[in-house]
Amino acid sequence: MTVGSSHVFRPFVLAGVVAASAVGLAACGGDDGGSSGTTLPADLTVRAVDGLRWDAESYTATAGDVVIAVENDSSLPHNLHIVAADGTELPQVFDIPSRGDVESGTVTLSAGAYTLICTIPGHANMRSDLTVS
Repeated sequence: MTVGSSHVFRPFVLAGVVAASAVGLAACGGDDGGSSGTTLPADLTVRAVDGLRWDAESYTATAGDVVIAVENDSSLPHNLHIVAADGTELPQVFDIPSRGDVESGTVTLSAGAYTLICTIPGHANMRSDLTVS
């Protein structure tokens, strides 16, 4: 009985195909920690709209942990920074580089006045008031 070389390598080829498939499937799954197509139920939603502005001149929120959703409804990249009345910038930054992008997160806010700004050069007019009570 003669065993051809192709019969000897079949188990190794099969094992290689199975291993490659497992790696491919693993690469397709998982969570990268970024924003998915869904957002948390927001306490406050802020939209960047055409004309280099936010969708409202002023917003309100209740003090405590506030879920903020920031949406880009314009054709330009934007970000949202929250600045307290004393000029202190909160550490949370929301980046929304493309139309349709949504970033949400929880920010702990004390009662007081804040300003929502976009810090991208040329976007200085993107300023809105946030009153937290």
